[in-house]
Amino acid sequence: MKKTKFIYLVFIGIFFISCGRDFSVDISPLGDYNLFFEYLKNDYACRDEHSFTMEELKQKYLPEIKADDTEENLARILQEICLNELKDPHVYMLLPHPFSEIHVEVKSPLKLDYSIPLCNEIEILDETEFYIYGLVKESKEIGYIYIKNFISELGGESSLGIEEGVKKIDEMIGILIQKGVNSMILDMRSNAGGTSYIPRYIAQRFVNEPAHYMTEYYPEGNGFIKKEWTITPSGKGFRTQKIALLSNGLTGSGGEMFLLALFNRKNLIHIGSRTIGAPGNIVEKDLSNGWNFIISNSRTEYPNGKQYYKIGIIPEIIVENDSTYGVTSFDDKVIERAIMELK
Repeated sequence: MKKTKFIYLVFIGIFFISCGRDFSVDISPLGDYNLFFEYLKNDYACRDEHSFTMEELKQKYLPEIKADDTEENLARILQEICLNELKDPHVYMLLPHPFSEIHVEVKSPLKLDYSIPLCNEIEILDETEFYIYGLVKESKEIGYIYIKNFISELGGESSLGIEEGVKKIDEMIGILIQKGVNSMILDMRSNAGGTSYIPRYIAQRFVNEPAHYMTEYYPEGNGFIKKEWTITPSGKGFRTQKIALLSNGLTGSGGEMFLLALFNRKNLIHIGSRTIGAPGNIVEKDLSNGWNFIISNSRTEYPNGKQYYKIGIIPEIIVENDSTYGVTSFDDKVIERAIMELK
């Protein structure tokens, strides 16, 4: 009996010791380095889209953080990984001062057109936090809508009640139609990120038939959950008239989802330059030292499985503004080409 009791007590002791180990947290910079990669391995939607595994990337920089186990070195290494290894617009650090001041040179920066439209060619009817809309000065029969973003403040924290959040787009379309608009420029050169459902609900105003427009993948264990997105016409419509859809290197994430939804539309021409190639949605993660970083927790593709991650979405007609736009040149070449195509 005593022997049995002794064995039982030994077992209990081992159990609590092992539990203590399981639940202990390494709050050192090395511990946060390991935690960073646990997130990449488990929650990063584009973890399999690189030429290396997340474990291989971890091992590459492990000797550096072991040799200098400081927060300053950790900040430098994580910045290097985000900017020059992953090179994913959806993966970036949110570092506090003074670590945010650590400079890491970007190797092979993307050569994209990042110009924001000045709208000199547009007679602006109204500007809100989320839109600019008006008429083309030289051709008043052409309407113009610039969508600034698809953040939750536009449509709400969830798809419930979304119609209330996007009703402004119905109002704008109605006013433009009343003014005799028979074609439209939809300008997405706006870094218009945001949630998945808001681009769909706005795009519903411009499509004329139901369609499967996007496939999305969410990490789950070693695999992914697949979701197919569909769109149906809804709201005040501008459905059959010709639309020029504009994009450039600022178009990403929610903006790219909007493009995918519009591609199912007839009488559409895509003009501008390639998008940045940032598919899916993002989520914020925490390290034990209080630092935060962003990763994509879903990956979106064309409905036929074609990917645009890092590649971007390529317009039918390539037109770019050069570095002088907004400095010494104020003529928007992309809008000018759109006007020419819509006349």
